[in-house]
Amino acid sequence: MKNIYIKIFTFLLMLAMIACTKDDENIQKGNTFSIKVEHNIDLPYVITSKDEIIFDVTISSNSDNKIKEAILSLDGKLLHTATVSSSGDIALQYTYKATGDNVGKSLIFILTVMDEDGNTVDKDFTVYVESAPANIDIVLPVDAPSEIKDNESVDFDIMVSSENDLKYIKTLLNGNEITELTKETFENPKEDTYHFVYQPTVADAEKTLTFMIEVMDVLGNLVKQNYTLDVIRAQEADFNFYQRVILGGQNSANYEPYFGTTTGEVYPKIGAAEKSANIDLISFFSGGTNRRFQIASPTAQNVADFVYTVVLYGEDALNNWPVRNETLFKRLTITPSDFDLIVSAAEMEALYTDSDAPAELTSGNLEDGNVIAFKTAAGKYGVFHMITRSGDANIGNLTVDIKVQK
Repeated sequence: MKNIYIKIFTFLLMLAMIACTKDDENIQKGNTFSIKVEHNIDLPYVITSKDEIIFDVTISSNSDNKIKEAILSLDGKLLHTATVSSSGDIALQYTYKATGDNVGKSLIFILTVMDEDGNTVDKDFTVYVESAPANIDIVLPVDAPSEIKDNESVDFDIMVSSENDLKYIKTLLNGNEITELTKETFENPKEDTYHFVYQPTVADAEKTLTFMIEVMDVLGNLVKQNYTLDVIRAQEADFNFYQRVILGGQNSANYEPYFGTTTGEVYPKIGAAEKSANIDLISFFSGGTNRRFQIASPTAQNVADFVYTVVLYGEDALNNWPVRNETLFKRLTITPSDFDLIVSAAEMEALYTDSDAPAELTSGNLEDGNVIAFKTAAGKYGVFHMITRSGDANIGNLTVDIKVQK
């Protein structure tokens, strides 16, 4: 009898351990909580002590988590709280008045967003406060190029002058300091001929680069000026690169869901049957247990039967298309940075054929940063990078970069 009790106790203990393991998995899933913050009014980089900082942001969830509350704070002090609306977003509006005590400081505002389960995610905003509008001039040459090829470089001088002694001159690209261009010693502390040079990388091709020239004087006054540069591919590529393509969910009022990888066009739901031979990719929002956007093949039967149906779209329903191109997808483990470095159709083919992932008729649930390889009915290989989503709902949209073999 004693042995029976011991066995029962051991069995219950094992069940408890299994239950604890499942709870730990759920906690880990909660760590995928992410948000999207949209600024309705741009935040300034620099203000004076007489200025105001106006926060007017719309916050939405970028994951399965349902957001509940947003808190804006500064130096650990709560400034403002906003709660979720009936639409599932949070509208936070707050005005901060700078003071003399803020001069010479970088104010780091922390936005903390909480979901219904108590998970939180933080985002910070930095604004520098100077004593008065800085008397600093940054003059780019009139012949500074606005466009170069990716095998060329830019090389010119920028004239900088300041009422007060200069502390530093920096150049930032995508918010990252190019340290080899930072200058902190000056022969003339109030004037400088700042030498700017940049050689594009492979990842820069077919992009618009925005450099920020940042100058600070010894009193902490700061001035920034942008310089934009279009980088053109020197040799004709054997693939097409469609940047920031926006595809809608099935109920999106503003964006359409169908895309042609040969034409580079987005096609509407109404009239799609007539254009079906051109369509290779279909976006939709899955309403299953894992609520996510997916990109699918026109031959994905579940999408035809439950999303773009005859009841809703009649002759333009997927099942009524005269041509349904089959596209196959493989999920990759590469990063968005790896995606940027893809410079040939051969690389895309290798990514697809060398992948051990199963070839599917849908991409599967998409998260920001996912990279998916695909093969079209025409035998063309491609990859797309999931950049962002407006929110997980069938009225939302997703933004992708797409590279596909010509």
